[in-house]
Amino acid sequence: MRQRKSLDRQAVFYLISKLEDMIGKGGVVFPTEGHYQTLIDYYEGEYLFERALEVSEFAILQYSLSPQFHLHKAELLLQMKQPEKALAALDKADLLIPNCISSFLVRAEGFAALDMHIEAVNLLDGLKENSTPEELSRIYVQEALIYHNQKEHEREFYTLKAALKENPSNGEALSRMWYCVEAARKHEESVELHKRILDEDPFCTLAWYNLGTSQQYLCNYEEAIEAFEYAFLTNDEFEFAYRSCAEVCLDQQDYQKALQCYQDVLEKFEPDDDLFLCIGKCYEKLGNHPVALTFLDQAIALNPMNDEALFHIGTCYASQKKWENAAKSLLKAIRLNDLNEEYFVALGEAYNKSGNYKDAEIHFKAAADVAPEEAIYWIRLAKFFMDTHRLEEALKVLDEAEEYTYGSEILYYRSAFLFKKGKRREALMILEEALCEDFHAHDSMFSLLPVMATDSEVKAIISIFQPD
Repeated sequence: MRQRKSLDRQAVFYLISKLEDMIGKGGVVFPTEGHYQTLIDYYEGEYLFERALEVSEFAILQYSLSPQFHLHKAELLLQMKQPEKALAALDKADLLIPNCISSFLVRAEGFAALDMHIEAVNLLDGLKENSTPEELSRIYVQEALIYHNQKEHEREFYTLKAALKENPSNGEALSRMWYCVEAARKHEESVELHKRILDEDPFCTLAWYNLGTSQQYLCNYEEAIEAFEYAFLTNDEFEFAYRSCAEVCLDQQDYQKALQCYQDVLEKFEPDDDLFLCIGKCYEKLGNHPVALTFLDQAIALNPMNDEALFHIGTCYASQKKWENAAKSLLKAIRLNDLNEEYFVALGEAYNKSGNYKDAEIHFKAAADVAPEEAIYWIRLAKFFMDTHRLEEALKVLDEAEEYTYGSEILYYRSAFLFKKGKRREALMILEEALCEDFHAHDSMFSLLPVMATDSEVKAIISIFQPD
């Protein structure tokens, strides 16, 4: 999780135009080193590494005695998976500026890329003794990168922790810590670490963000929302913080607050299909289906392959009882992603409501086939058979369900189906088993067959199993 360097895009595009013009004329010459550096930073930020390398070569031709361009060339070559060439570029940089710590750090990265991990760590260890706290922090970050590449995430975590002890404002360490904590499952330690950093620097945006992600993982949702809010309050250009805050609010069903965060993103940053999808979901949950559809349509306009947006377009139409429109959108979603059981069951509901029972059955079955371990989809299929007066088939569905999953709700539904078939004694025996399994779930049986709620024997059995 990195924030890109902030560049004046208008100035960058002017320099790009000048560069293309000079290349066309056969010679590239800029009046200052800064022009080259700006172009290199831009292309690197856009992941156009070959183009960035080309500019660095032009810079070296003009400013051959400037070590920064040789160093940057080495970094680019490492990102392009060319470590041997990167080390050669470092040799030239070292001739210009010997004993440069930046060169040592990149060299260690080059060794690691060549699987020379011991040599890389030894090189870094040799730098630690006479380093300033800020330099030591950079060394630890480079060492952590080696552990990251070896997938030794616990060692990576403690090394990054050491880097932040030396320099709590080390942005690279804070950025890498976000992924490392996830991989190492060090969320509780992460909370303690970032709280200490924030005690010293309450305006540390990345510390707030990392604290928020760990609190979210630990299910401390209010604390997570607060941390994400501080992250974007301390840096109103930090897009990740707005989106993460909105995500937690959405999960916690605070749709109005989630919507506000997403609208902030819409105002401040370039929108994408996922943003329009999330805004549409908020409006759908708030019951404003026409507005939800406008944003979901924008998501599809940006990305016609967004199956989730098509699904929510379908559910919006279903909420408006526009079953034909709902079915069309849901079919499109399934064609793009036929492994999501929710899509199949929603399409089954649309067909069922429109009286197309044949297709409803097909799609309710498909939902159970896609997620056989989820009892809810077997139960929905069984209920469909009961509603269409096919009780034997409903019971067969529950038999099949028990080959893949188990739950008290299946038992309660079996009891209700047997009760409706007139197999009273068998129904009551199954009811006793279900009550032993999960007493508090018995209301599901009444919602399926309300007459059982007033039956004297059913009431008596329930009273017997009533917890103290």
